[in-house]
Amino acid sequence: MTGYPAQTVLHDPASRQRRAAKILAILRQALGEDLAASRALDIGCASGLITRYLAPHLRWIIGLEYDPQAVARADTAGQPHLLFVRGDAAHLPLADGAADVVICAQVYEHVADPEAMVAEIARVLRPGGVCFFSGPNRWALMEEHYRLPLLSWLPRPWADRYVRLAGRGDAYRERPQSYWALRRLWRGFEWQDYTLDMIRRPEAYHCAPELGRLAWISRLPAGFLRALRPFYPNYNWILRKGVAE
Repeated sequence: MTGYPAQTVLHDPASRQRRAAKILAILRQALGEDLAASRALDIGCASGLITRYLAPHLRWIIGLEYDPQAVARADTAGQPHLLFVRGDAAHLPLADGAADVVICAQVYEHVADPEAMVAEIARVLRPGGVCFFSGPNRWALMEEHYRLPLLSWLPRPWADRYVRLAGRGDAYRERPQSYWALRRLWRGFEWQDYTLDMIRRPEAYHCAPELGRLAWISRLPAGFLRALRPFYPNYNWILRKGVAE
C-alpha cells in the first residue's frame, strides 16, 4: 500500500534479523531449554525473513501467510526444515497439539477474528507449549503502522479520514486493542510479560536500536515503568498453554 510506512520494514534484512534475535532470546528464557527439538509455527510471517532466521534454531518451522504473493516470494533455499504455506490464522493447518512454539508477532490487529485465532493457537499447541506474542497497544501515542500520532485513539470514521488526509491510504483497517482487552483475549493462557525487562535491558533482547533516542527510559525506576504498562506502545509476552488441557 502506498504511504504505509510499516511495509518497508518487512523487507529490511537487518531489522528482521534483530527481531528474530529478540524472539529467540525470549523463547530461550521462557523455555529454559535448547530449542533444537521444538516444532514451531510462525503466524502471519509476511516476507518470511524472520521465519528464515529462526529456522536453524528449531526442529522445524512453518511460516503461515494469507497473502499468496508473499508466500510465493518466501525463500526456503538451504533450509530443509522450513516450509511456507498460505493459510488463515483462524484455521491453522496443524493437528491438535502438533506445535511446541507458536509465534504471533504483530498479527492480531490485522485479523478479522482475534478470538478465533487465539482458539486455534490453543488447539495446535501441545500442553505446556508456548506462544510468543507481540502486538501494539491501542493507546500508543504513535500508531506504528502509519506513523500517525493518536490514530488508533480515534473513532473509526475519523481514523479513516485521518489516513486519507495524510495520504497514507484509503482507510484505517487495523484493530489494535488496549492492554486490558489483550489480557482478556489471552485469558486461557498463563501469562508472562517481557516488555518491562526489554525496556530495562535492551541489549539482552537485541532491541536497543528500537529505543534509539529514548534509551534514557531504561534508567527510570522499575516501579514507575511497571505503572505505565497500560500505555506501552507495544507488548512482548510469553503465553503458556496449561498442561491440564
